Amino acid sequence: MQTPTASTASQPAELPRAGGLLRMGAILLFAFTAGLWIAGGATRLPSWLDTAGQRLGLDEIRTTQMVIGFLVASAATLAFAGVRARAGLAIARALLVAFAFAAVATIASEFARPAGGSLLTALAWPVAAAAAALVLHRMADRVGKGTAVPFRSPGLMLVALIALWTASLAVASRMPVEASGRPPVKGAPSGDSIVLDPVSWQGRTLPDTPLSRILPLLTPLTLEGDSVIVLYNPSCGHCRELFEKHFAAADPRWRVIAVEVPPPPGVLVAQGDGLGPVPCEGCERLELPAGKTYLLKPPTIAVIRNGRVICATDNDHDTCLAQLASDKPAVAPPQ
Repeated sequence: MQTPTASTASQPAELPRAGGLLRMGAILLFAFTAGLWIAGGATRLPSWLDTAGQRLGLDEIRTTQMVIGFLVASAATLAFAGVRARAGLAIARALLVAFAFAAVATIASEFARPAGGSLLTALAWPVAAAAAALVLHRMADRVGKGTAVPFRSPGLMLVALIALWTASLAVASRMPVEASGRPPVKGAPSGDSIVLDPVSWQGRTLPDTPLSRILPLLTPLTLEGDSVIVLYNPSCGHCRELFEKHFAAADPRWRVIAVEVPPPPGVLVAQGDGLGPVPCEGCERLELPAGKTYLLKPPTIAVIRNGRVICATDNDHDTCLAQLASDKPAVAPPQ
């Protein structure tokens, strides 16, 4: 009679251990990501997901809630179904593949933004999440070698999973989510929608950008010296923080032009937005023409030097504003 080798004898104990690690690791990955989205709100919504939501007729709040619901439901599914059964392992694989795809798409969308000091910070979690999802999916191969247990009651399990996902999405849809400040957009961009992409402005003269064509008064205000154009939404908390940090006190070395972005047609201003004007001493205060839907992410800033855009961004404001500290020409303070 042949005695089993040590590796063969240890295999039955190793497989349940690997299954437990796979199950717990995936649950923690989904749950922790859901927590980040709950804490960050729509500010964590990548541009590709925001665009996908718009094409489905969802605003950024609803899209964020749907993502949170998906993450919570995924964690709950793995906790309920486990990975020991064939169907449970297949569900875990599918969820991890979808999660890894979303993380890689987020990485790609971040590279499309202007380079700056915050790029590594913006990429830190998507890179870590994609790596973790791929490692866990690879672990599923090992777990699958010893997983051949069917669900005892597959019909009951299916009903339970449907109820779990319905409940998770329903709870998430009622969860308060912080807005990013982007104007809500209904459906895909149309003729009444204007895309304001700061990346495309850099290196061009201001009259050569859509911003100047929409608001021609900006051109004479920025022809000489240094100017900073700030596109903001009154209901955007990050916009107010930017003004408080950089523009609350007047600086005679440059002109600050605060441009308010009006809400899209038919959209009511949310309650609680009556915070008064943003703190910006000595600013020129303008407003984009009403009646259009402006596709941008407030606060968006553009640094103009002698009529040319030297930096524009909607996410790395500190790096962009730091360019004002290099070889600054003086500008007369606004009258």
